[in-house]
Amino acid sequence: MQLEELIYSCNDDFKISKAIKEEIKNYLSKVTVEGGKDFFVKHTKKMDYFISLIYKYILKKDFLEFRPSLNNIPITILALGSYGREQLSIYSDIDIMIVYKEVKGFNLREIIENFITMLWDLGLKIGHRVHEISDLFKASNEEITIKTAMLESRFIIGSKFLWFHIENELEKIRNYEKREYILAKYEEMKNRHKKYPISMEPNIKEGFGGIRDSNTLLWITKALFNYPNTSYLVPKYATMEEFKEYRSSLEFIFKVRVYLHLVAKKKRDVVYLQYQRDIALKLGYEDSPRLKAERKFIKDLLKAMWSVNTFCEINIKRLIKPLLYSHSITELREKRERGIYFCDKAYTTFKNRLTFKEIIKILKDKEFEKADISIIANLKSKKENLSKKDIKELFFSPSLYPIFFALYRANKLEKIVPPFEKVKYLAQFDGYHHYPVDIHSLYTLKELSSFEEFNQLNEKEKALLRFTAFFHDLGKGRAEEHAIVGAKLAKEFAESIKFHSPDTISKLIKYHTLMSDISQREDIYNDKVILSFAKIVENREFLTYLYILTLADIKAVGENILTSFKRNLLETLYFNTLNALENRELISEIASRTNKEKRVVKNEEFLKLPRIFQKKFLKSPSNQLFLQNSTQKIIEIAKAVFETEEFNIKIENERNLIIEIIKKDSLNLSLGWLLEKLENLKLNHLSIYKIANYKYFKIEFEENIEEFDKDIIKNYIIKALNEKLEIKKPVKFKKGDFNLDCNHSQNYASLKIKTKDRAGIIATIMNMFDRFDISVEDVKITSVKNIARDLFIIPKETKICEKYPKILEGLTE
Repeated sequence: MQLEELIYSCNDDFKISKAIKEEIKNYLSKVTVEGGKDFFVKHTKKMDYFISLIYKYILKKDFLEFRPSLNNIPITILALGSYGREQLSIYSDIDIMIVYKEVKGFNLREIIENFITMLWDLGLKIGHRVHEISDLFKASNEEITIKTAMLESRFIIGSKFLWFHIENELEKIRNYEKREYILAKYEEMKNRHKKYPISMEPNIKEGFGGIRDSNTLLWITKALFNYPNTSYLVPKYATMEEFKEYRSSLEFIFKVRVYLHLVAKKKRDVVYLQYQRDIALKLGYEDSPRLKAERKFIKDLLKAMWSVNTFCEINIKRLIKPLLYSHSITELREKRERGIYFCDKAYTTFKNRLTFKEIIKILKDKEFEKADISIIANLKSKKENLSKKDIKELFFSPSLYPIFFALYRANKLEKIVPPFEKVKYLAQFDGYHHYPVDIHSLYTLKELSSFEEFNQLNEKEKALLRFTAFFHDLGKGRAEEHAIVGAKLAKEFAESIKFHSPDTISKLIKYHTLMSDISQREDIYNDKVILSFAKIVENREFLTYLYILTLADIKAVGENILTSFKRNLLETLYFNTLNALENRELISEIASRTNKEKRVVKNEEFLKLPRIFQKKFLKSPSNQLFLQNSTQKIIEIAKAVFETEEFNIKIENERNLIIEIIKKDSLNLSLGWLLEKLENLKLNHLSIYKIANYKYFKIEFEENIEEFDKDIIKNYIIKALNEKLEIKKPVKFKKGDFNLDCNHSQNYASLKIKTKDRAGIIATIMNMFDRFDISVEDVKITSVKNIARDLFIIPKETKICEKYPKILEGLTE
């Protein structure tokens, strides 16, 4: 009342603007949200009030006491866009259209200019169009967005006489090229969905299932029938139950938009992660042990958006199907199978006569990319379910993905596969996945067929992988590790429908992240890594399944996630593991090593060592370190290595002579020379382990020595550590004494020696290796019936295979 009094008693634009600005500020500071649409209407009416007030002030100022009635001034102010639909949120743009009729007796242009200028002075986010009434039709054909805005015009204030003529123009605009307009709006919607697909940070205005989908349905019904709102679709096109579900979902999205603007303190359409918790708490969500408030909120928001989109798409398709398909009835009949037609790479239906099982039975044997929304509408309306046998057969369908996606949209998939219900609409904010769990699971199923490796499998193997791909993440959203839960759920469901290989499926799901983790975080050329992985996969068949599943899983995360680099890593791991599977002895060794490691990491003495050293020690490439020694001895070696700075020497001489040397990698050790110096003692075993940046040597002889010889041996060792020394009496061999295997394992070659046993064999070979900078990881010494059968394990990085011809030449006669 004070504002109204002010505009009639004052001609000061600045004072009027200041008063209205203050009123708007007070209004926004005290705004309360009581529902979505209700708030929009209330907020819209408030903006109507301010705009009307300004218009009245401008007329009063221009005409003074001679102002004609509003109807007699040929200006009409209309609301457009969300403002016209009464869907105006707090920070939404306020779009208006000013229509006038050119009359000589009024200075209309000046009135309109003054009105717009004052609206801008108020700080309102005004978007405006100004048209002479005779230009409306022409302007509407300039852009489809202009035509759309005009079709949802709403009267705010001005001449109702002129509004009557405007309505006639709008009816003319509505009927002009109706088919082209409707199909263009439909295409526009499809393009929006591609640009803004469903995600865990959804665009609630322009995105899939957002407010714009609802608008599109309204625009099409308005163009066809001039319906004022979509409730007029009931009961001819939609049931009251369907419409109520749709309106409830849309109301939730409206409410979210209001809170999004409040939380962001500006216009926002995307519900970014940073806003989600605040919005959730404002909406009344609370944390629970399993789910945070924001995850519950996003789950409900995604559910609402799917509901809005499904209702809109079903009804838009019902409305425009006669306009959409250019096929003749004859052409359709030729492609028909019991009421289902193949049109535009999709299966569709025109009548609701088939049962649920009949639709699924027809579709499961076909190869197609998607099920039309009319199929989804049919599935949605049915009450039946599928038998266990029917469900089992579905996994053998080449088109399982489009069938499952149709069932998903029809809210039937969770009825067929109950474990799916827990992950439906479940967001996963891990900084990696782009989609909620349900969509990611469906996309993983979809991506299988994009790999040639999958298409080379037989039908039974394909079915197994389809089952696994769909189930692989269904254990998410629970307290336990999702792979463990998912493996259990998948096995139980497989057994319930008598699906083949439930144990294989369970194991695949249990380890479905393993191949990705190893390829991206581990050294895939390291024997321990490869052999440990090979021990888990056990055979070529399982490895191939896991490889294909991993590719599909990564590709389904989001666009461009499966890069060529990642794929090359996985491919390398796959082929390296295939090679390892051919060497069962090495896999057995790594299994024994793993068991020993488990005992080591539980030892209190080992746990006292620094954490970083523990990790380095356990990553030793020397399997024999763990296979040849007791747990206690391994701990002793670990402590000794940790305490060593440059080198350390230990000599035992109780039952037999044992020499232990620990040295930094950078230090030399003329091992061949040292062994020659001790050739009067029979060598029993030589172990060489690489541990972090150190080498550990254990030289064991069959007999002990006199006590006074200890100092002499220690001096030999120190000399060997400080000088590069050559042996004086090398043993000569025949070429047939040696057998080099460059494919012993991924990282190692092996050199086998079979020759007459005599002193100096090991010394001569180690001396030659020293000469060519060949380090050795392990030496196994065996002598049977005066025949030496020794085995040297050599890292390939020393280039043993390239240097071998010259080494052999130096060793042989």
